[in-house]
Amino acid sequence: MARSVQQTQRQLIACALEVLADEGFALAGSGAIREHGMTQRPTNDIDLFTVMQAATRFPNAVVNLVEHLTANNYDVTVERASSSFAQLSVTPPHGAPLSVDLAIDWRAHTPVRLGIGPVLDLADAVGNKLSALYSRSYPRDYLDVDAIRSTGTISDARLIELLQERDAGFDVGFFTECLRGAHSISLTQVAAYGITASQLHAIQRRFSSWADDIDNKRND
Repeated sequence: MARSVQQTQRQLIACALEVLADEGFALAGSGAIREHGMTQRPTNDIDLFTVMQAATRFPNAVVNLVEHLTANNYDVTVERASSSFAQLSVTPPHGAPLSVDLAIDWRAHTPVRLGIGPVLDLADAVGNKLSALYSRSYPRDYLDVDAIRSTGTISDARLIELLQERDAGFDVGFFTECLRGAHSISLTQVAAYGITASQLHAIQRRFSSWADDIDNKRND
């Protein structure tokens, strides 16, 4: 993603959080781990999540957001809306449409206040990404988890703990299968993120090595 596009996206996030912060919303998803310096993966999706305690205010928060963005010269289309989820297509004054998802989700910690506004605490942001890898295993989930591990900020043992906190049915055998699933990713699936063939192969090797390490420790 060109820097100007990323800046446009961050401006939209900051604008949205101006009106959503008081309703308990925080930046989530890959945007959150990017704000924590864990990845630079480009994305057109923006996730803004609040908590169950704010559920009764959710519909009104969506209305307020649409009004706020429109007043700031964004073109907004509500693609889907329910009592706990909304998907907006938001077009900046100069730029392509961006998808904004608003939802209710569990979090363990109070969001942190960064320059862009409220952002999920690092543990929640990373834990959610591990949960995404475990539950759906999208190619982008592998890229994000690999980027997180590459920072060396959080140990592999802690990553698994964060996942276990979010999934009471966590199964280590299934998790290692998910890790080895990185080998099913094709270059065409990740080329849009700027990943080369050699980078993909290195990512796949790292996931296989992680799975092997887990299995070896289980068998000791």
